[in-house]
Amino acid sequence: MSNFAWMIVLVLILTVVGSLTLVFITVKYYWGERGAPPLTGAERRRQREEELRLRAKQIELSKKNPWKPRSQSFLDNRKS
Repeated sequence: MSNFAWMIVLVLILTVVGSLTLVFITVKYYWGERGAPPLTGAERRRQREEELRLRAKQIELSKKNPWKPRSQSFLDNRKS
């Protein structure tokens, strides 16, 4: 076979491999761990309580460590 024919075969093989990889990733994304059935009532309540606990922790940390603006001076790059 000529070099041109080998190049066409190589491009076709790489195209097929790339398409199969894309299909595999798509199937894994939609029907893998993320494709789990919806949570039941008890699981939803537990997840909601966990979210509220984490939000309360974030608020508590933000109150302990308030935001510090930068200096108005252009050359001073420290937070003070």
